[in-house]
Amino acid sequence: MDLFKKFHISGEINTKGQSKQTTILLLAAILPALHRTFGSIEFARAAFQDSSEFFCVMYMFITAFVFFGIIPALTVKFYFSEPLKEYGIRLGDWRWGLPAALIFFILISVILIYPSSQTEEIRSFFPYDKSAGETAFSFIRLQFFRGLLFYSAWEFFFRGFILFGLRKYFGDWMAICIQVIPSCLWHLGLSAGEIFISIAAGLLFGVMALRTRSIFWPFLLHYLIGIILDLFIIFTG
Repeated sequence: MDLFKKFHISGEINTKGQSKQTTILLLAAILPALHRTFGSIEFARAAFQDSSEFFCVMYMFITAFVFFGIIPALTVKFYFSEPLKEYGIRLGDWRWGLPAALIFFILISVILIYPSSQTEEIRSFFPYDKSAGETAFSFIRLQFFRGLLFYSAWEFFFRGFILFGLRKYFGDWMAICIQVIPSCLWHLGLSAGEIFISIAAGLLFGVMALRTRSIFWPFLLHYLIGIILDLFIIFTG
């Protein structure tokens, strides 16, 4: 009885804040699970068996934009009644963000991305659309929609909605760690290397987002890494 009493009393304290925390944490579990189950390339291949590879990839990009972009943004605007700029939708400290993104990009490309691009498990999964290596148009088309729909929504959800939404309740480092968990779980079923890399990347991108007060710079780094990985695979295939 005392347990329920204490729970009831704590629920009356800062009800709005607790409602916000609860919403973010629940969506942090629900939305990646929905996307991984019903929005993946594998799901599209099974559901639309006569469709092209590019269609299945676009299906994943569009569903990601809905689950990780539109739904969280609507939640912020109409349920939390807060401006999106408080969730990293701003340029932020570009004087730190731009050189940091470029330096990390060079280091990660040389130390991590090139070696991993030579492994069979990575080459079997990337590029998402295998026809991207056939023509310049196919490559540019893939990367354009990948950045516009997938990476933009991904960074907003994990580094914006979850990280910026929880930091004042849990503290910066705890919020960074929390957003890493669903990001890592989304990668289950992919290559072992990508699963573990997602943890390190989630920590780095989280630090960049908080340091710059913007999701743009982790987005830029994430986007450049995705492009160079595909290029390494295509030109060393």
